[in-house]
Amino acid sequence: MLNARLTAIATVLVGALAAGCGAADSTNDVDTSVPTTVVSAATTTTATTATTATQTDAAPQLPVTITDDTGTRVTITSIDRIIPVDGDLAEIVFALGLGDNVVATDLSATYPAEADALPQIGYQRALSAEPIAAFEPTLVLATDLARPAEIADQLRSLHIPVVVIERKVALDGPADKIRAVATALGVSQRGERLIEALQADIDSALAAAADVSDHPRVLVLYVRGEQTQLIFGQGSGVDVMLPAVGAVDVAAELRIGETQQITAEALLRAAPDVLILSTTGLASVGGIDGLLSIPGIGETPAGQNRRVLTFEDQYLFGAGPRYGRLLLDLVESIHQT
Repeated sequence: MLNARLTAIATVLVGALAAGCGAADSTNDVDTSVPTTVVSAATTTTATTATTATQTDAAPQLPVTITDDTGTRVTITSIDRIIPVDGDLAEIVFALGLGDNVVATDLSATYPAEADALPQIGYQRALSAEPIAAFEPTLVLATDLARPAEIADQLRSLHIPVVVIERKVALDGPADKIRAVATALGVSQRGERLIEALQADIDSALAAAADVSDHPRVLVLYVRGEQTQLIFGQGSGVDVMLPAVGAVDVAAELRIGETQQITAEALLRAAPDVLILSTTGLASVGGIDGLLSIPGIGETPAGQNRRVLTFEDQYLFGAGPRYGRLLLDLVESIHQT
């Protein structure tokens, strides 16, 4: 299941490099035999302080009428058959205790394992109304990444409620996303508890970052074998994440846009002290030695010192309930001596 999702996502991304990328991948084993490589992954648990809904929580309060982030008024009368068209949204629905109501997901939903195991309706950047409608959803949740742009209107013409949620690239973006999902599902109180736990982790990470004396130069990569090798830059989310954890965002310093193809010239100018990528990204190029064979990487300070951090894909590239835990892990890993 995971490998199929990985292949499909990479295929779409290769054809859309100019438009950027931002999907979570699947999880595979990574070569961790090199002792100087720091490998940090959160693949099986949510943030340590995160809360999830329990059987004692109040039942969803429906119907709900909201105005989504496209300005469309949407009335939700049933959440019995939910399709979240985004990995973050799927993770949030499960964290809110409503995973049993999810009937299908898109390819980017790789966490938790229960979401990954569900039927797939395609990839959020290349959707079609027919596969979604075939599951007879009572609610479709999507972000503004959903493509084609008219997909929401196509589904609404079939009398399927669709709520579109803006992908806000900011430290409070995950909280806003959780609140929007919880409101649409009629479980606002559950959402606020999840946000409280998230914010506690974010605050802890910011406090820890404020105490560090070193500020390593960091570059975040998105790698999928030889076909897709990108630097993440401004607007991708790393421009918010790296300063928050006390690192120098080299991509912002070089005015790199949302994504840019990896080149030896760009890497040598960037001179990163630390490289960050996903576990499956590292595996796709054959581990640490394969990564260092990409032109320019081995000559950077990060390459020479084998300072490579890897994290589970949805954990690293998503912005959901575990975002605060990720920031804490980054502070600890980036500033490790």
